[in-house]
Amino acid sequence: MTNEEKKRYLNSFLGAKGAFQYGGPKSLFKFRPFDAFAFDMFENEYLYLCPAEREDDKTECDVSFDVNDYYDIQNNHLKPKCIEYIFQQAAPATTKEKMQEAKARVACAISEDGDVDLPLFLDCIMDCQALELLPPEVCTDLVNRVANIPNRVEAPRVKADVEMLFLNGLNAKQEVGICSLCESMDNPKMWELYAENGSGYCVEYDVSDYEYNIGLFPVIYDDQRETNLVLQILGNFMGQMIEGISNGLVAADKSQVMRLYLTKSTEWEYQKEWRLLGCAGERMPAPKIKTVFVGMNCSTDNKKRIKEIAARKGFQVVEKMS
Repeated sequence: MTNEEKKRYLNSFLGAKGAFQYGGPKSLFKFRPFDAFAFDMFENEYLYLCPAEREDDKTECDVSFDVNDYYDIQNNHLKPKCIEYIFQQAAPATTKEKMQEAKARVACAISEDGDVDLPLFLDCIMDCQALELLPPEVCTDLVNRVANIPNRVEAPRVKADVEMLFLNGLNAKQEVGICSLCESMDNPKMWELYAENGSGYCVEYDVSDYEYNIGLFPVIYDDQRETNLVLQILGNFMGQMIEGISNGLVAADKSQVMRLYLTKSTEWEYQKEWRLLGCAGERMPAPKIKTVFVGMNCSTDNKKRIKEIAARKGFQVVEKMS
């Protein structure tokens, strides 16, 4: 899949409302060393979901910021820092001078106590379009991002759900568990780094009929990381999300910030990774094993033991020769 195809796949899951069907590879692969847990995982047929904070890319799920800098949850007001962030997304579409003038015009919509007058802000954006400070498509995007934010969210339940939405993002590193899988067994760098330079093994799992395959998602590799919670929530049609929560159409759960767990920088692209998501530290039932490939540097004892388990469990073992 390309990055765009991966994003469409994720969006189809978020919009499926329970009717989603897995559409990824039929087989996925797990590279591992023969460590203290290897044979226990085979015998008891589970996958371990590592906390996100222990993943190899230490910047994953980084969402460190103060919500109150961007959004007044109690009063449902945008903050100037959020407006600044939204303008940053529009900056490439105009000149520096025009952007400064546009910001100066919008400044009148910000009160002395730091709240944004939403109707006045929208009027200022339309003035920027009329004066050709910002292209029409940029103005349309800015309006769409903020116009639907209600003047005030009165229902206590809705306030609580919005707060929970932010909290889920902020707690992602500690609470979300990840099992990393790969699209291919024939990946020399994965053998080197994750299977102890060929002394470990690679499991081929059949995930086509796996009970939990709707929790499998492709990783998006992009240096424009989608790990900023502001982009995920505030910048991503916050008004529509609040209205959806208030109408019971959007759950204030981890699914709304999933891209936090599914983006990595392009330096990791060689991994061709899919991720099984769940709770940190969870042992999930494993998919059916088709084949275990043992590395060319695997010890005789480990080969013998894995073949004994294979005979009982009904999967094949293949010795990798190069």
